[in-house]
Amino acid sequence: MSFHSPTELQLPIRDVTIPAVGTFDRFTGQARYQITGDEVRGSFIVVPETMPGSDACHVRVVYGDHPAQPQHERVDEPRIRRTRVRGECGPLAVDALPERHHLNARGQWVRSDGTLGTVPRSTHRYLAEVVHAVVTHWATRPNREGLIRAAARHAQQQPDIPAQAAREALERELDAVRAQIAPHWTLLQQLEAVAQADAPRLPALPRSVHIDYLDPVNGTTGIMTALPRLNAHDGTITYTLTSGGRARGDFTVGPDRYSRDALPGGVSVQLGTTPLPEGAGRENEPVVNGIRLRGSWNCTDSQSLTPALPAVIPGIQRADAPDQSVPATTAAWISTAIRALAIAYRDHSNVDALRLAAGKSRVDQMRQAPVQAVVELRRQESVAQARVTAAQEAEAAYAALSA
Repeated sequence: MSFHSPTELQLPIRDVTIPAVGTFDRFTGQARYQITGDEVRGSFIVVPETMPGSDACHVRVVYGDHPAQPQHERVDEPRIRRTRVRGECGPLAVDALPERHHLNARGQWVRSDGTLGTVPRSTHRYLAEVVHAVVTHWATRPNREGLIRAAARHAQQQPDIPAQAAREALERELDAVRAQIAPHWTLLQQLEAVAQADAPRLPALPRSVHIDYLDPVNGTTGIMTALPRLNAHDGTITYTLTSGGRARGDFTVGPDRYSRDALPGGVSVQLGTTPLPEGAGRENEPVVNGIRLRGSWNCTDSQSLTPALPAVIPGIQRADAPDQSVPATTAAWISTAIRALAIAYRDHSNVDALRLAAGKSRVDQMRQAPVQAVVELRRQESVAQARVTAAQEAEAAYAALSA
């Protein structure tokens, strides 16, 4: 730095005046106060700063001269009654400076062995009075505005000024909020497309269908007979097994019930039809080997289904004794039936129309979560945008000041 125009002055500290020399750098806007009193000696550097979102003048006060990083050892660090002080304080609002006893001067005590410690209380009080006197004098400088403009010009030339870093961080926050909005908004658009789509032409089902299955005992292929019934409101089909294999009863088959897609994929199988009151299962739950079975199964990847896999379908219980395990043979036969019916639905020639019907039945329910998410995220976006705009305006004001 190129400090020039030395000015001898007297700083009022603790009801006495202490000699000092003030010099000022017309390139950086910084001012150096070199104090030469009996109880306090050393340099104090006043650095003007422009705070984002504030028109008030602020300064930092650095203890000692050079280098740029205040936590490192500096030339001519202040000594107050033999206590060496390192660090800085601020930013301080020049025109709203706290009283001496309220000013937090910060700083660290540099011990004789070079280690750092907390500044003793009496030293801290004295340091606060010195900082107060230096800033008070600086505030009355006739070239104060010129120093502020020089400091702003100097800051603009730095590769990574704090205001720029803060603004970039706020922009990243805004981008993150918008990235969260995108998938919810996409889903809402997809749901709207489903809602506006023409009603699907659902198939007329035959009186009975024959479905291949794999015998879990001997591995041979068999045929089960079922009476299909279309549930047009949600695109599911209820199959009533009447012969073939060992399972008898109703199975309601449709897309994955927990799918979060506008057009649900996968496949689900529920044992029985209409739910009974008080958690008593469903009407006409299937019976295998004389055991009534209860439960449901959802498969997100229906293309992975084969007549043999998955070998055992989870989540199936005995209706009469839910705490007892299902016998192995019974579990094998109900799994066989579920796999066969799931594959029959997956491979149905009109499965796309069935999935569209299921999607239309879910639109209103599916909209609720993304709508609520978008409303909240839009609020966050508005707040984040306001913060970015304020930071951009502060940068623009800073640049105008330096110009």
